[in-house]
Amino acid sequence: MRVLLIHQSFVSPDEPGGTRHYEMAKRCAEEGVQFTIIASDLSYLTGRPTVASNGVSSGEQETHGVRVLRAYTLRTLHRSFAWRIVSFVSFMVTSVVAALKAGSPDLVMGTSPPIFQAVSAWIVAALRRRPFLLEIRDLWPEFAIELGVLSSPFLIYLSRRLEQFLYSRAAHLLVNSPAYRDYLLARGVPCNKISLIPNGVDPDMFDPDARGERARKAFGLNGKFVVTYAGALGLANDIATILKSAARLRDQGEIHFLLVGDGKERSKLESMARDLRLSNVTFAQSRPKSEIPEILAASDACIATLKNIPMFGTTYPNKVFDYMAAGRATLLAIDGVIRQVIEKAGGGVFIPPGDDASLASAITDLSNDPVGTRRMGAAAREYVAKNFNRNQHAMELVDLARRVTAQSQRRGIYRRGGKRVLDFAIALTMMLLLWPLMLLLAGVVRLKLGSPVLFRQKRPGLGGRPFTLFKFRTMTDSRDSQGDPHPDAARLTSFGRFLRATSLDELPELFNVLKGDMSLVGPRPLLTQYLKLYTAEQMRRHEVRPGITGWAQVNGRNTVTWERRFELDVWYVTHCSLWVDLKVVLLTAWKVLQREGISQEGQVTMTNFMGTSETDEKNGRARYPSS
Repeated sequence: MRVLLIHQSFVSPDEPGGTRHYEMAKRCAEEGVQFTIIASDLSYLTGRPTVASNGVSSGEQETHGVRVLRAYTLRTLHRSFAWRIVSFVSFMVTSVVAALKAGSPDLVMGTSPPIFQAVSAWIVAALRRRPFLLEIRDLWPEFAIELGVLSSPFLIYLSRRLEQFLYSRAAHLLVNSPAYRDYLLARGVPCNKISLIPNGVDPDMFDPDARGERARKAFGLNGKFVVTYAGALGLANDIATILKSAARLRDQGEIHFLLVGDGKERSKLESMARDLRLSNVTFAQSRPKSEIPEILAASDACIATLKNIPMFGTTYPNKVFDYMAAGRATLLAIDGVIRQVIEKAGGGVFIPPGDDASLASAITDLSNDPVGTRRMGAAAREYVAKNFNRNQHAMELVDLARRVTAQSQRRGIYRRGGKRVLDFAIALTMMLLLWPLMLLLAGVVRLKLGSPVLFRQKRPGLGGRPFTLFKFRTMTDSRDSQGDPHPDAARLTSFGRFLRATSLDELPELFNVLKGDMSLVGPRPLLTQYLKLYTAEQMRRHEVRPGITGWAQVNGRNTVTWERRFELDVWYVTHCSLWVDLKVVLLTAWKVLQREGISQEGQVTMTNFMGTSETDEKNGRARYPSS
């Protein structure tokens, strides 16, 4: 299987920056999923030509089964915001050209930010007629808006329209933070269209017992309590808070700050350090990822900071997982989901974002308790190796890539449009023929069961999106002395049982079919509260519209177990075709005449679904929302 990834800021271990995609692609190649990556010929951190391209406009390299093609990018990345956009757009254009020359993939993957490279991936996917997988690594444009970088109402409007366009055009969305999933759900993205493969780390890259003697000697840090920040020096990273903390600790000669990285704020930060006369701060140039383990080994504790902006609470910063894998305690000045990771691991100390006094105090406490600090680091290492291991994440990416590709290949003419056309035509014809019967039933329901005649309830439909289901009511509204409804069995009258046995109560669902909420054939729409209980496999039942009848209904209906019912639903999703639908319709007619499978023994219909017995992480339930 071949995957094409367009990623402007992709780096290999020989370059500075996060190597998530390189590490994942290398492991995917071992499983038979080959990555070709279209990357910029400029370093995203420094704005200078990459090592691979050696300053020329294009280049190609291949290592550990990962093929990297470099596309030309205008050298204006760090000039100003406007010129930065120009640089992004230049890569958007050249990356499409490079991608079309790279050969035909099975899957096209885009990643954001910057959002423009996701546009490139969509264009290539459309031209190649291949599925488009979109990875969300930051919430753009929300971060830019909260930082004040994007302030024009018109540009914000256009940005959000572009964001929504890409979400709708993607076959699937991949996020690296659970909070991003919640954001997408709030934007109306179907839950079964989202997968979570979190940021993580390759623990084997780091030796928690190493002391980093070479780095300590190189930076003149022998005998010091070293506090390290390793990452981008940008507007969002709030390095000023670290420098202010260093100013508070300038008289504690044993504490030293090491800032390793680059970015467009570097010169301003160095100027700030000079103005504050910070002899306890060393700025080191950005280092290739292959050198970061040695630098972290030379550290006693590590710092992660971001500006005090609510949206930054949604992030899983790569650097924190590196710190944890190195076995070093983290001083975390970021609130939100990453704080939950550190606190659950017992691997560091949380400091309110932007609070330099609290940061200075926490650093002092750690320096005075070296045994406790090392204990935190050991706990962090154990936790991250178990829960955020990139080897496992790569296997999840392999599974996702194959699943998205297989789903696309299964979508023939019938599933792409023929099924909907047939649904509409048949539902309209049935309503024209059956309206006298439906009118008669409505009158009898009103007379015997009261009003309203129609039972309405929110049910999850295609992609898990809720819709209002219509049925004839089959129960009364009888209540006890406290005003609570009587049990279903007490409220279900003989007439109601007749409606259910003959499936006449389902006739109003033809309205749902006409509206496009439902299909004639598909998995039955269940209760919305079940969404949080499904496994990843069970959630696949929402990849098609729910149906008035379905494969599970003609193979046991309410008499089979929930697990078996979901197996039948997923089988239908995989094998949906015109011939399967015709078979279901004919079998449904026979089952209705036989009145089979109406309810479980001792139940009005079926017991409530309480979830499977598998563990959450193993079966993928954690990928779906809890509310």
